[in-house]
Amino acid sequence: MAENKKPIRILAVDTSLGTPGIAVIEARNGQPKIIDKSHVKTDSKQPLALRTAIVQSWATLFIDKHRKRNFDVIIREDFQGRSSAQNYPVFAAWHATEKAVHNFGLSFDRYVSYTKAGKRKSAHGISQSRMKLLTVGKGQKVSKDEIAEAVRDFTGYTGDFGDDGESDACAIGIATAIQLGLVEDKHGKLNKYERGAINGEII
Repeated sequence: MAENKKPIRILAVDTSLGTPGIAVIEARNGQPKIIDKSHVKTDSKQPLALRTAIVQSWATLFIDKHRKRNFDVIIREDFQGRSSAQNYPVFAAWHATEKAVHNFGLSFDRYVSYTKAGKRKSAHGISQSRMKLLTVGKGQKVSKDEIAEAVRDFTGYTGDFGDDGESDACAIGIATAIQLGLVEDKHGKLNKYERGAINGEII
């Protein structure tokens, strides 16, 4: 695990069109800290275009609030739906948050991991199961309460989460920090190639 005196700032987005969440996580000397978090709820009875605009406006305002200190990493949750009914709303929210980020000349980072065979993988974001694995310790059958509790355990946060989207966004940021070697892999889920990448042994 790398030690860094200067905090690394991660902007993390839990993307959905219903109740997306966003968070700023700072990682310093192995300790993650919640700087801020937010969520917004849209009305499913409203047109998709309007809901998309609401998400973009909300995300833009949040980013503007924190952009003066900039972000070192910008990450989101990956998504692969099985039908257009699943895909369209989520990808509409992806588009909304992407535009919000690009308004400030920024862009989402790719999420890089390694298979147990050493194959490098790059995705548009961190998968939900991967986020759960690194923060909770298991990738399947994880409740929202377990995710929130894991976030509290990593950060020492004792306040409330306004919605599951907020705790999920925090978990996405923490899991990314673990993958980058900024926070301890306390559940031991990184494989030897991922640990090697952290130590500069793999490019």
